[in-house]
Amino acid sequence: LPGAPDAGRGVVGQVGLKPLEPFAFSQPPGSSEITEVWEYNLEDEVDRMRDIAEVYNYVAMETQCPGIVARPTGPFSEYAEYNYQTLKCNIHLTSVVQVSLVFADGRGNRPKGSTWRFNFKFDCQSDPFSEDTLDTRGLDLARHRSQGIEPHAFAELLMSSGLVLNEEVRWITIGGPSSLAERCIEDSRGGRFEDKPRVMFCGLYDLGHMLQMLTSQPLPSEVRGFQESLDLFFPSRCDVAKHLHRLGLVPQGRAGEGLDSRTRLLFRSAHCLLEAFFRLPESIRRTACEREEEALPAEEKSCPSSRRNGRGEERRQQAKPRKHRGLGAA
Repeated sequence: LPGAPDAGRGVVGQVGLKPLEPFAFSQPPGSSEITEVWEYNLEDEVDRMRDIAEVYNYVAMETQCPGIVARPTGPFSEYAEYNYQTLKCNIHLTSVVQVSLVFADGRGNRPKGSTWRFNFKFDCQSDPFSEDTLDTRGLDLARHRSQGIEPHAFAELLMSSGLVLNEEVRWITIGGPSSLAERCIEDSRGGRFEDKPRVMFCGLYDLGHMLQMLTSQPLPSEVRGFQESLDLFFPSRCDVAKHLHRLGLVPQGRAGEGLDSRTRLLFRSAHCLLEAFFRLPESIRRTACEREEEALPAEEKSCPSSRRNGRGEERRQQAKPRKHRGLGAA
């Protein structure tokens, strides 16, 4: 992959800051290093992945999704509400096509064959998708239709794998501190808007698709419920967007903001996400996956585990593996 555009130049000229060296990504793993997973080898590969994750417990994810196929109707009082309803309705209407997971240990070392690509059941003749988003030329459409993984089968195995609902597994993603509150603006060069939310909030769309598969339910009706569900299933997460200024990709004080579309597209790659994370200083990485606790009532502050053992435990019970209906088409 090419280096990030204008890497390092955004901080030049700011008082007290020195120009940073341009940030360039190494080449992603070749196709021979990626384990392709279909319906026939799903169980075996999830078992192997589970064993790998006992040592290589840093995970980054990328997805191939149908894109933005619908818009919610308003009115909406704020951008966060509109962006979340856009995310929610499109995840509800579509099925994920591919999920890739890349593993590393605490020092950034990766096992041989560190990448698994799960190929799901998808029929371009009946399943909705955006032609502007999903490049079907790179997909084996006939095989996706006949040998693709059923979402409920994947979810049941993942629920018992130890990769979710586990604070020891650290998920590396990208969202941004302002997250869904950002405004999606048309590309002034082409007037295109179709995939802007999917690009701007790619990490949240990835996690949203995973969350819907794991629960076999529509996403929560409000942003707060969505965040609580993410905290339950993926309790240790690092949002790389909060630290991009340390890599020279955005100016100091604007972490998670000001990313142009090319830079955001780079970070839709799980390989790039992991590499960026392990280029952060060790002192930052050590605490980057810790959850920022909300302000708690006095009685909960006196008992640090009450939050986990109270409402969190109730939600964990609801999240136990069960038969899933799957996502289905619109």
